[in-house]
Amino acid sequence: MPDHDYIAPDPQTRTLHVGSYRRVLPVSLERMYENTLDWEHLPHLHDSSFRSINCLDSGAWGWRAEVVDHKAQVSELELRLDRSRRRWITRNVSGPSEGAEIWTLVSPLAEHQIEIVVDFFVPGVPAEAKEKVGRAYAKAYTTLYDEDEAMMVARQRHLDQRVEGSRDSELLVGVATELAQRQVVAFRGREYVVCRDPQASYEVDNAKAWLAFPALCPHQLGPLADAEVVDGAVRCPWHGYQFDARTGANLSGQACRFTQVPQLVARAGQLYLVASERTT
Repeated sequence: MPDHDYIAPDPQTRTLHVGSYRRVLPVSLERMYENTLDWEHLPHLHDSSFRSINCLDSGAWGWRAEVVDHKAQVSELELRLDRSRRRWITRNVSGPSEGAEIWTLVSPLAEHQIEIVVDFFVPGVPAEAKEKVGRAYAKAYTTLYDEDEAMMVARQRHLDQRVEGSRDSELLVGVATELAQRQVVAFRGREYVVCRDPQASYEVDNAKAWLAFPALCPHQLGPLADAEVVDGAVRCPWHGYQFDARTGANLSGQACRFTQVPQLVARAGQLYLVASERTT
């Protein structure tokens, strides 16, 4: 059996059910619940489906938000999580798909493996069009879960990973004139990006020509190793959080920031990371 498939509705049903989507995911129940409540990632990780989101209310129960899709259509969505029944229900409160409901049931299979079954209920669909509409929903959810799975698996790997690195107070990155434009180095149990500052006019052997920042976002460990530095800011691809690459300050209004970032020092043409950490 494939790890995901579409299940057509019973041809005898008279309900709004247009089909189901089943998928096995290599993640834990904890990561799945975390992802379900994470409304912030929708316009960033799923930018082909969502243009923006404005959260109206949220909590351990779920969330309610105004969303703008890739066609610039505005909808209000509500997601309610029922942990006791291992399910969540997403309702289209208003907008082009008003009245549609997505019911998701999750079953743990192993420590890092779950099965989800997603049922699509869409009003106003004639019997002969149910399977076509259901397959369209299943196709959209395949893309969404492809993207979500990659994020959940990466987050779990980072949570489980122990970065090997010495506890020395400094690390030689290399000869400044021979360094690549960007590299990721392990230092004191963490990984850091060391890269040229695209705005700097200093010579390459001057520490001010370089930037050093964490390779993981402090919010939910999003990947920053390949994040582009634009106007001195680094943006996380998962949730859109932006940080000042030099000071670590959050530039997008959230509370988290870069902490425990070593300083860059140049000595005799060599570039070092030094553990005089900046935390403010």
